[in-house]
Amino acid sequence: MYQALSHSPVPSDGHEPNACIYRDPGEPHHDNFTFQSQLYGYLFREEGDYDYTNTFEIAYTQWGDKGPVVLFLHGVPTNRRQWWPIQKRIAPFARTISVDMLGMGESSKPRFYGRNPETGEKAITTGINDPWDWVFDTDYIYLLMTSLYPGEKFVFVADDWGSGINSHFASNYNDMLLAFIQLDPIAFDGYPVAEIQAFGRASQIPVSPTMEEDQQFKMTMGAVDQTMVQILKTMVYDPTKYNQYNLRDLKYPYVDVDYERSAYQDGEDASTLTLRLNNEALRVLADRSAVLSPALLLPYDDERNPKGVRYDNITVPTLILWGEYDNMMPAEQLYRFIWAMPNAPVETKKIPRAGHFAGHDQPEIVAEDILTFLIRVLGKRSLADIFLGYRGIWKGDERHMIKDLRQLYGINARGRC
Repeated sequence: MYQALSHSPVPSDGHEPNACIYRDPGEPHHDNFTFQSQLYGYLFREEGDYDYTNTFEIAYTQWGDKGPVVLFLHGVPTNRRQWWPIQKRIAPFARTISVDMLGMGESSKPRFYGRNPETGEKAITTGINDPWDWVFDTDYIYLLMTSLYPGEKFVFVADDWGSGINSHFASNYNDMLLAFIQLDPIAFDGYPVAEIQAFGRASQIPVSPTMEEDQQFKMTMGAVDQTMVQILKTMVYDPTKYNQYNLRDLKYPYVDVDYERSAYQDGEDASTLTLRLNNEALRVLADRSAVLSPALLLPYDDERNPKGVRYDNITVPTLILWGEYDNMMPAEQLYRFIWAMPNAPVETKKIPRAGHFAGHDQPEIVAEDILTFLIRVLGKRSLADIFLGYRGIWKGDERHMIKDLRQLYGINARGRC
């Protein structure tokens, strides 16, 4: 151990973080998981044509081939690409997977999910739950994870809206988890918020039973691209984190971002009027947003809140991270999770200089906090490589140090440099 920590600095290595000392996680793998839901909906095929089905696809990205399994679930109104800055930093140390929740990103977007298109009533009995309640999202998370990682426990990480699904999953499938992590979660009776309520109210705009898009919905949502960008820029502490280019990932699939389209190559120039909105995706977003309520996040009670979360069922190690300048979900709410989960060891931490999307404000800090938590609760030999941080001033001997530490801890890995 003395030798590992006493190398002389290598001048050419400098004193800045160098992530290439860590093992190569390989290229990300993108795919779709097909599942059968207990609820039916209409999937858009082409103009005026829908399939009535309960077979849907969940889009996912896997990154990394060794170490514990870590699942990432995104917020709203985004998709799994929201997690990629963190996922790529975790992938050298773990097998990671990020997913698009049903109705968002590249996953299937069923219209009238679990409902009769003519009456709006539930088409089948769902008990007390609305078809879009998060309890039904736990179904495909369970099916996907047991299919891709049979018999393995995993770490479930979620932020914002995804944390609602994450909470219900942990309370129902606690034994499937190694750990439970939330980043700037929507919390208790602090949700819904006005930014998302506006989308939910749009679900009340009538549409014909044949689901032909009416002008009223299109006119109402005509400025949604500007609205969405303004919402996203308030979710980070530093709004300059977002620009026309990196916002493309988060605006998908609601806003056409094919800015390079040209009449010469594609038959049509990209312009203000040709960069269109995806009204099918917006309709599903509106439907999903319409059902959100504090009942889905407050603790379960037999009589007063039967839709609530059974937080007392969660016993796995828990980490609640929160951007200290979150202006959507106040950071002080993190302390409530300590007491809401009486049977889980709960750790809390605020992310400095970060807003609601703390993973975009401070990806290195968030990745460091997740990895150090996993080392603490899973063990020093649990990760696929030695972790020495992503920030700060380095001594300059890290390439030699990590080689010695790998040998000492029996970790078979090799850096990229």
